[in-house]
Amino acid sequence: MGALGLCALPRAALPDNAASTADPALRDFCGADANGPALFVPGTHGLFGRLTPNGERLRLRAGTLAGKPGALAYLVEHRGRQFINPTLVMRRGERVRIDFDNALTEPTIVHWHGLAVDTHNDGAGMSLAEPGKRYSYDFEIRNRSALYWYHPHPHGMTGAQAYRGLFGMIEVEDEDERRLRTALDLTPGATEIPLVLQDRRATGYTASDADRMHGFLGDAVYINGTACPYLDVASRIYRFRVLNASNARTYLLGLRTADGNAVPFALIGTDGGLLPAPVRCEEAFVASAERIDILVDLTDASVGDTLVLETRAFDPMHMEMSTTAGTPPAAVDHAAMGHPMPAAGAGADAPAVDHAAMGHPMPAAGAGADAPAVDHAAMGHGGSFPEGAPRALLQLRVRKRIAYAGRVPEQLTQIAAIDIADATERPLRLGFAKGRWRINDRVFVMGETPIEAKRGTVETWLIRNYFNSMPHAMHLHGFHFQVLERQTSPDQLAALKVDTRGRLATDQGWKDTVLVWPGETVRVAIDFAMPFAGAQTYMVHCHNLEHEDGGMMLGVRVA
Repeated sequence: MGALGLCALPRAALPDNAASTADPALRDFCGADANGPALFVPGTHGLFGRLTPNGERLRLRAGTLAGKPGALAYLVEHRGRQFINPTLVMRRGERVRIDFDNALTEPTIVHWHGLAVDTHNDGAGMSLAEPGKRYSYDFEIRNRSALYWYHPHPHGMTGAQAYRGLFGMIEVEDEDERRLRTALDLTPGATEIPLVLQDRRATGYTASDADRMHGFLGDAVYINGTACPYLDVASRIYRFRVLNASNARTYLLGLRTADGNAVPFALIGTDGGLLPAPVRCEEAFVASAERIDILVDLTDASVGDTLVLETRAFDPMHMEMSTTAGTPPAAVDHAAMGHPMPAAGAGADAPAVDHAAMGHPMPAAGAGADAPAVDHAAMGHGGSFPEGAPRALLQLRVRKRIAYAGRVPEQLTQIAAIDIADATERPLRLGFAKGRWRINDRVFVMGETPIEAKRGTVETWLIRNYFNSMPHAMHLHGFHFQVLERQTSPDQLAALKVDTRGRLATDQGWKDTVLVWPGETVRVAIDFAMPFAGAQTYMVHCHNLEHEDGGMMLGVRVA
């Protein structure tokens, strides 16, 4: 057994010099031969290069990438080095000063996803940098150690700008983080590696009405900008910090050996940082904008062994396309989906639309994990890789045996539960009506704050997703929350529950984004304590970026 007590790999799964296509399980790695490119690992400059400001003022510019039509990036020059979408490495308590220059031809702004900042620094789209203009940020890092990220937030344009390349990571460090790296002998860029997932289409970002309804899905999944990569590793513990930067896709991530045996991993952190102790997992859902921090134990691996990181089959539960007994069916907008319509003037006697004949497979009501994935490509929803379909994403190829003495601490950090004794409860209903995804039957209107919270109070939010809906990754700006319970969850979550309140391993600790499935209710606790003077305005929205752009977002005023 390895240091984490996880399953050891089978010995000599592949000889050291054998092509991984020798194993049938790997012949369809990413739909092609297994001989893909090496995983790009960020270094000290270039794409996702680690940049430590040390309190210095940075100049961040949103612009285009030379030689890459349509590609956008955040560009920084710092101490003679060029960075593209730099990973900003900061310490808790550090002062951050950033001048953001907009060199695009359209308005934009930077949102610091997960950071506790005031309204001016939140970058929620209430203030924009117009083309050729500058917006200056000045804030203190108040967050605990974790992987956060930054991306644009101009209302109606977020999906396109993020997809085209405007996003980067933020690493906040504190004493808990330093202790973990010391105990495991972790080195960022060598044995601690970010995995940024984004699915993309060869045709670029042109969102149809169907994409805006369901979310923009790509044909291929890229990790750190590379499709179907491999990473050569040694016999030790590796840390992978996973960010789902996809516009809309949810992944069910897991590890397996070359011959198909599942291999568990240790979940050590989520959106808001380290958990109190590692949690053993065999798979985990990761929705758009969520982050997971995992350890993979290869201490018992032999040279030639191969692990595959994959997204596994699951029911994506696009229940906006289905009905259930006793529930009126949601109106299906066939025109928006590109589905043929009955002839003009057809009345009550017109024949029912034959979805099977049109190639529009429908999931059975209440379908569980074994139900076939909705085939969005067949429905004209764009993307040839359906959400919920299985696919190998990354190979870990063991190439070296080493002596390794790293040990995982029994306790990683301390997290106090939010006191909800005097909390007030606020209901949030997620649904679709009149062609728009909505929260509490409302869509976003600039300047309006339907949610008003009192500074220093605690609220519990009961987030209910209608059955005739689809999963929604709900994100709150400015504050983290704790998941208290899940109710009426779909069957495919049952095996992933870790307690009697229906919570998943990924619900532990502090969160800023939570996935709510159709027919499910998730209850969260939020402490609205903050140090900023005066009233502050934030957002709560679905992080399916096409839903966000379409108005599935409400203003939140805290005063």
